[in-house]
Amino acid sequence: MTLLYITFAVFLSFVLFQTLYVLIPLFKDENKHKNKITKMHSFSVIVPAYNEEKVIENCIGGFNRVAYEDAELLIVNDGSKDRTLEVLNEALLLKPATRMVDTRLKHERVTAFYQSQKYPSIFVINKKNGGKADSLNAGINFSEKEVVITLDADSILEKNSLNEMNSAFQRKGVVACGGNVLISQAFNGSLENLKPTLKVNNVIKFQFLQYLSSFYLHKRAQAAMNSITVIAGAFGAFRRETLFGIKGFRKTVGEDMDITLKLHKWIKERGSKESIIFVPTALCYTECPSTLKNMFKQRVRWQKAFIDCLIYYRKDFFRKLPKTFSVFFLVDQFMIGTLSAFPVLLTPLMLYMNGGQLTLLLMLMSGAFLLFIYQSLTTMFVSYLHGLRFSKKDLLRFILFLPVDIIVFRMLINLSFVVYGTLAYFHSPHAWDKLERSGKVAWKGVERA
Repeated sequence: MTLLYITFAVFLSFVLFQTLYVLIPLFKDENKHKNKITKMHSFSVIVPAYNEEKVIENCIGGFNRVAYEDAELLIVNDGSKDRTLEVLNEALLLKPATRMVDTRLKHERVTAFYQSQKYPSIFVINKKNGGKADSLNAGINFSEKEVVITLDADSILEKNSLNEMNSAFQRKGVVACGGNVLISQAFNGSLENLKPTLKVNNVIKFQFLQYLSSFYLHKRAQAAMNSITVIAGAFGAFRRETLFGIKGFRKTVGEDMDITLKLHKWIKERGSKESIIFVPTALCYTECPSTLKNMFKQRVRWQKAFIDCLIYYRKDFFRKLPKTFSVFFLVDQFMIGTLSAFPVLLTPLMLYMNGGQLTLLLMLMSGAFLLFIYQSLTTMFVSYLHGLRFSKKDLLRFILFLPVDIIVFRMLINLSFVVYGTLAYFHSPHAWDKLERSGKVAWKGVERA
């Protein structure tokens, strides 16, 4: 009976936050607050690369097509065991180079620094293996620009992405921005005119729709409350000196969530009015897992990252971290996102033990189902407002996929990942299974660099 009451309490919290995530994006119009460009910031784009021979050229190709002058690309080869360095040399025609390097952030030893003879604004840092956070810290030390962009090796920047980031940094007090990440396999056409498609397998379709919901609904609502819980590692922007002020990235399984919490804590402790914002118009495309096996690896790592930050910052919530952010993190991310998974998976047992409460349980499940449908429809509408145009066939695919999305992927598979990832953290907190990537995109104009 107690478990039933807990489930009911979680459901009420779920309703509250899902209402926020649905309503705020509907009434939030970033175009009304477009900033006047008074300064063109300079950007250092840092790409950690460990065994990325299949995708790194796509990332370079995206950078080379960005319409922004004052930007450099720093690829950090983190002791790759495959042909990553050879591929980089073939694509970039590398030559040894020198530069003044900051030493405020600690990282594994750098063995060589190269500059591309083909593209002078692209550099390669070759270092001993130390992990993603370690590579980012090395990149920050070597960077020379005002703003640091962190990018995954499979991320492809959209042409105007840095212009949109530059516009966001015109706002006074902005220290970091989260970019908008879309699934590359769910687009086709040319790089200048990409069109979304749902003619993909169900694993990719689920992730594509989830990313749309996460970025166009959740992050926009969190940004409105100044409570962004994570700046996606696939595309984030930070003032360089701020990163030095918070001592860079901590070596952990989820460096992107950790750096976001460090920023919130740093802002709160300084008593400043600085902010972290989300920029939905700054786009990049990333390759998502195409199989359940690889999606399992990714989601388990994400859950481990969450649990790690929950424990690491446990004494800081409501004290050294802002109150609104603490509510979002503990209630929405922990109570709803993690704790709720356990009783939901135990629903069959609860039905057996609480036969008299069958009606209540069915009402809760039906309410959740209807909320998910409403959220999904809102996601498609808000995505449309941001320029994503789905064909009639894709809209039909979306409607037919909804029951599978909600019942199979959200309620069963995704919750299983949450439960397993939570338990796995206490067994092997820092284990990180690398995803298998293909590097294939069905676009025109993304030729090898």
